[in-house]
Amino acid sequence: MGAPTTEAPIRQQPRWLLRSGVWSVYLLALAVVTVLFGLPTDRIYQAIWIVAGIAAFTPDRPWRDQLRILVDWVPLIAALVVYDHTRGIANTVGMPVRVQELVSVESWLFGGTVPTVWLQEHLIHDGEQPWWTVLTGLVYTSHFIVPWLIAGIFYVQSRERWAKYMRRIVLLSYLGLVTYVLLPAAPPWYAARAEVIHADIHRGTGFGFGLMPVDIGGDWLAAQGNPVAALPSLHAAFALLVTISLWPLARHWWWKALLALFPLAMAFTLVYGGEHYVIDVLSGWAYVGLTILLARAWERRRQPAKPQPDPVP
Repeated sequence: MGAPTTEAPIRQQPRWLLRSGVWSVYLLALAVVTVLFGLPTDRIYQAIWIVAGIAAFTPDRPWRDQLRILVDWVPLIAALVVYDHTRGIANTVGMPVRVQELVSVESWLFGGTVPTVWLQEHLIHDGEQPWWTVLTGLVYTSHFIVPWLIAGIFYVQSRERWAKYMRRIVLLSYLGLVTYVLLPAAPPWYAARAEVIHADIHRGTGFGFGLMPVDIGGDWLAAQGNPVAALPSLHAAFALLVTISLWPLARHWWWKALLALFPLAMAFTLVYGGEHYVIDVLSGWAYVGLTILLARAWERRRQPAKPQPDPVP
């Protein structure tokens, strides 16, 4: 009676050792690269690490399953790379860049005050950033890490859940892209430089990373910042989408509290840091709702039969 129970762990032990060893090597390599060169935020570079991490998590799966990882991920990564390279055309197609309009709406909403200006006047003193700007820098940078980390986790857990999540990621990105092309809008820091806002506005999203070898937020802003992609805020949109996607999986109140706080923290970071207006944040959240409605409508038409329950909205 006892033989089967002792043989099963013995047979499973080599598999467990293989998985643990490969996964440990992967995490060690990622840690070393991150310390030396910073977190991987470039789209393709990041995708390589994600795909490698998925493969490393189950190194003993058949080679056909390993190949399927590439088949699944490459088209979606290609779609997002196309998005990255085409969102810059928004200011080259001749559409007027909206600068004054957003300032006017923001001032009307808040009684003649632009929230970014008010926050920086009250929170930044003599050019010195408060200590907690380390946290706002981390929140801002999470936009380039967290959505894709969740995508990798979903893929390992459930390919169907991952497909629904990535469908919403790509759709949300392209809804934003269409808006940037048709209605290019400038952020608060741009309006200040154009003297539409008569105040100095600091780009605060990268503040605090001087404590680290690489100023991730600042480097990314300098390399890829888009001065006409303020409306809607995809930073705010992705943060809300992450919360909505993870909410059904949260089992403890503290986990739900953190999820609820995440999009609010991102909204504060974006407005305080001069990257977006409040109306940009609100429109980004509205785009998440539109994305979910469109994705659900497509999925219902694609699968008219009774759908399988899945926590991703």
